[in-house]
Amino acid sequence: MKANFLRLRELLRTEFPGEWSEISGDNYPAPEWTNLAATVISILQMLVILVVLTGDAVWNYIPGFRSGPPEFYYKMKDNPALTFMIVFLVIPSYVQSFANTGAFEIFLDDKLIFSKLETGRMPNVGEIMAALEKSGLQRGSSGNFIAVNDEIAECTSHSHL
Repeated sequence: MKANFLRLRELLRTEFPGEWSEISGDNYPAPEWTNLAATVISILQMLVILVVLTGDAVWNYIPGFRSGPPEFYYKMKDNPALTFMIVFLVIPSYVQSFANTGAFEIFLDDKLIFSKLETGRMPNVGEIMAALEKSGLQRGSSGNFIAVNDEIAECTSHSHL
């Protein structure tokens, strides 16, 4: 992603020479609950490792399980490969899919020029060029843009419009 943003920045500088004091890109922030979910998953993974290393005896130290391991434990023990795939691959991948917002936001002097979050689609080259020209930027030479998912492109021009 970083390489694509760098190409986009160079194309902006080429298309609108002398218009930029700063062009910066950053990852769009993921929803806060995904950070909490990642922490919970890490704890769950550590508990699975602890149970594997200690065996059935660990349940004697967990309040509420003095009578022995719960039924799901025996099912997990009967299918260890499936358990590890779910705990270490499937669940983390599922949570990670929510952290990827797919956002593509373009700001010019703190003014939103385009938002994939609002429109639900990526902009085409013509839309980006027209929006920047409409904002008062003067195009210098011809060329194409390359847009990048999961990036916020923030552009600051010399002239504040």
